[in-house]
Amino acid sequence: MYLPLNKNIAGFVFITSVFFACKQNDTPKQVNTYPTPYEMSVPPGFPKPELSSINPLTVEGIQLGKMLYSDSILSTNGRSCTSCHLAINSFSLPIFNSWSGRKFSVPAHINLGFKKQYNWEGSQECLDTLAMDDFDPEFFNTNPEILYKKLAAHPIYPTLFNQAFGISDISKIPFQELKRKIAYSLAQYLRSKVSVNSKFDQYRNKKALLNNLEYEGYVIFYSEKGDCFHCHSEPLYTDQQFHNNGVSNTYVGFDLGRQNISNKEEDKGKFFTPTLRNIELTAPYMHDGRFKTLQEVVDFYSEGVAENQYVDPLMTKRNGTRKLNLTTLEKIQLIAFLKTLTDLDYLNK
Repeated sequence: MYLPLNKNIAGFVFITSVFFACKQNDTPKQVNTYPTPYEMSVPPGFPKPELSSINPLTVEGIQLGKMLYSDSILSTNGRSCTSCHLAINSFSLPIFNSWSGRKFSVPAHINLGFKKQYNWEGSQECLDTLAMDDFDPEFFNTNPEILYKKLAAHPIYPTLFNQAFGISDISKIPFQELKRKIAYSLAQYLRSKVSVNSKFDQYRNKKALLNNLEYEGYVIFYSEKGDCFHCHSEPLYTDQQFHNNGVSNTYVGFDLGRQNISNKEEDKGKFFTPTLRNIELTAPYMHDGRFKTLQEVVDFYSEGVAENQYVDPLMTKRNGTRKLNLTTLEKIQLIAFLKTLTDLDYLNK
């Protein structure tokens, strides 16, 4: 037996959204199944979630995805999703070393149901299929025959696959279709996870107070002094855009950023704006993890932004420079505010 997920989150506003279909090259076959619809709770002020008409949220699908997320049954090398998305790091990983030699900071799994594109370069546009590549040798190195046998022998998975997707016999569907259904269930689970209970959220809701350092940092963040709010806007603390923030003066390989996907000159060095929710927990920072601490990040924006033609105009301040020129105290205050965006409840759900 399993426990269905709670469909009510106190204090949230329930909405029934029009489902938006992700971009797909093909449409999965229809199945006869009657899973329980899951009403996603959207906090006040949040945008409409990026839901999917081909993969609607259901209690059974979310439960299946929740179990699979932390289960090494999907791999032949002992890995699970949580191998690269650690709860202690807000479901991220400090550094992943790929076979190609690329080193990158793994983006946090937080409020993914509201995101429009995924990965640092925006290489994926649909959460439903984001996990499809994880079965490849570099990640799970999945052996299809072994996976079929393990799933069929499991005491719960056959029932959940049937309840969620109408698959009465897992062994009878093609491996590509099995991977897709697994990816669908993981996407449902990730869409259901919403972070909205940081100290600053509580402050906004008049349930907590900021101390002096945090409050002064809040003022810096939302003023031209810190100029953070343009790219890291509420409530997601990301504008969901791509920017060249001046971390590099040379552009090759991974540092080309969005240009690797779009092939457009103007996208050189641009990366997706990461959320600042739980930023305290997701070190190191930037796409390649070059900064080990929040102090290094603040120092960079205060004194060290690169000077080249591709840097986003937003990085140029009113005095014509690309430096914030924060004092030591102002840096301490800004970091104190950033730490109020930590939501420990989200890690423990």
